[in-house]
Parts: sequence; structure tokens; C-alpha cells
Amino acid sequence: MTAAEGTYLGFAKQTAFGTPNTTDASFQYLLFRRGAAGPRNIVIPLGPEVGGGAMERNVVKVGVSSGGGLEFIPRPQTLGHMLLGMSGSVSTSGSAAPYTHTFNLSTDQFDAPWYTARLAPGNLWGEQFPDSRFTTLTLDWRAADFVTGTVAFIGRTPEKVATTTWSAATYVDGGPQFLAPLGSIEVPDNTDIDVLGGSFMATSMIPLDQQYVVGAYAPKRLDIVHRAFVLTMGVLISDTTLYTKMMYDPDAGSSWVAEIFKEADIELFFESDQVAGGSTPYKFQIAANGQSQASGDANVAWSCTPLDIVAQRQLVLQVTGTFLASPTVDQPITFTLINDKASY
Repeated sequence: MTAAEGTYLGFAKQTAFGTPNTTDASFQYLLFRRGAAGPRNIVIPLGPEVGGGAMERNVVKVGVSSGGGLEFIPRPQTLGHMLLGMSGSVSTSGSAAPYTHTFNLSTDQFDAPWYTARLAPGNLWGEQFPDSRFTTLTLDWRAADFVTGTVAFIGRTPEKVATTTWSAATYVDGGPQFLAPLGSIEVPDNTDIDVLGGSFMATSMIPLDQQYVVGAYAPKRLDIVHRAFVLTMGVLISDTTLYTKMMYDPDAGSSWVAEIFKEADIELFFESDQVAGGSTPYKFQIAANGQSQASGDANVAWSCTPLDIVAQRQLVLQVTGTFLASPTVDQPITFTLINDKASY
């Protein structure tokens, strides 16, 4: 029997749409816990017809795309590809490790890079999925654990290819992991909150049904029509301040008002217990436009659900922060990644 551990799944950035990356050394392969990826055939039956009898008379393939989804523990190098795919642009500083990569939305906020994905199930055969884009990235954390994640991507026409020159094992990202005990979450900045666990989800919406055109089996393109970034957390409650601001009044008044609490001067980062160079640890950080509630320009809207109160348990408030378009010139969202990779 073939073990799943012999499988390789990797990505390489393309120079342009329609130009698959075939340079073996450009690919980085992920370690992942479970996932599914491959061709996605659209198969339809002919359907019933009067006089056609009791059985189906035909089944046909009418379309194809590719893609997949994975559960994984993020590593510093391959996480950068996902952050770039979910944002659109990157700038890098540093002439030697550690390198600091800053990811923002492109000037055209609907733009994102194209990737070629490679898959070798059990290292038995090879498949290639060109013109791929990342569609979702979720980063999850809870106390006393690794930061974990899920990622999904879709691509155009799949191909079976030889793996002879891949040398995939050479390019597996087995780097250090990010740890929840080495994280920090503050809302607003310099105000600690006690977070039991949480998640951050980035989504690029690509309506696949509108990518197919008459005269072709594969999607013509994979256009992004919407982006969403959402932060959710379970927070221990020891006083009324946060609950009051989110549930009743952003100014902490006792009466309910229709105004929503907005605060974008927040801190959210996680580090590794290893260093990326010198004494600097591997690190990723998520930031909003940095504006405070008092400024009126904060672009994270906060809400919460009613408390679920359980006997012999502490009070935990489930809060959600939705990233909005920035009313200022500031970037609505910024990812920062510190690692030992020179560029993306």
C-alpha cells in the first residue's frame, strides 16, 4: 500500500497568466495534515427524455478546472506565498536574513499573482495545475498549541506530467512553526485582552460559474470579484468594558446606540521559538489601517454574540472584527512576515 506521507504538493509563482512555471527550483512544497487536490471535472447526465426508456442514455464531461484544500501547520517560507496570493503585492527589506516582507493589496485591489501548483500523490504520478489562485486562507490559534491553518486554491486545466526532475524532497518547507504562547493580541494597541483561541480568515471570491464561456472546457480566467478579511476570537471577560463597547455603545455608555465599535489600532502577531537570523525570531503579523476609534477613521468593525454562560466555566465573549475599506490613504490590511527567504 502507498502511504500518504509520500505525497508532494507545491507552488511556484508564475511570471504571468497563461505562462506555467516549469522551473523545478522555483517550487516550494508544503507539509500538510490532510487535504484533497486534483482535477475538478464537471460531469452531467443527459437526463430524462420522453420515449427514452428507464435508463440514462449518456453522461458527458462538459468542463474542467483544478484545485484543492489543505489543513496544515504554517511554515515561514510557504506562508509568504499564501499571504501574497491573498493580498496582491509585496515589498521586502533586508540584505541578509532576517528578511521582512510586507504584503498589501495591490493598487488594483482585484489583482493577485498566478501560481502553478504541482501534486504527486504518494509520489506515484505527477499533476500540474497552471494559472492557480489562492481563494481562502485561515490561520487558527488556541492557547498552548501550534498556530494551524487551512488554505484553498483553484486553477485552470490540469495536466499529467512527469516528476523525473522535480527533486521535490529538496524543496519541502520543513521550517519552524509559529506558537500560540509566543503570540500577542491587543485591542486597542497596548491593551491586552485574554484570548483563549481565535482565527483569521482571508477570502478572495471567484465565482467559478461565471468563468466558463461558450466554446471552451476550461475557465477563461479566474477573476476576483470581492475580498474579505475577518478576525474572530474567544475572549475571557473580567470587566464590563469590552462587552459594553461592542454590545451597547462604543463610548462605553449604558444605553444602547446604533453606532458600531470600530478600532483598527490593534496588535496581532505570532512568533516561532527559532530565529530567522541574528536574534530575530520568525514572525507573522496582521494589521489594519492603524487608526483608533477616537479618530473616526478606524477600519475594523467589532461585534459580539450574547454570552453563552455555562456552570463551572468562566465567562467567554465571542468577538468578531470585520476589516473594512479604509476611509484614509492607509492600507486597509497589512501582513508582515519575517523569515529567511530573500524574496517572493
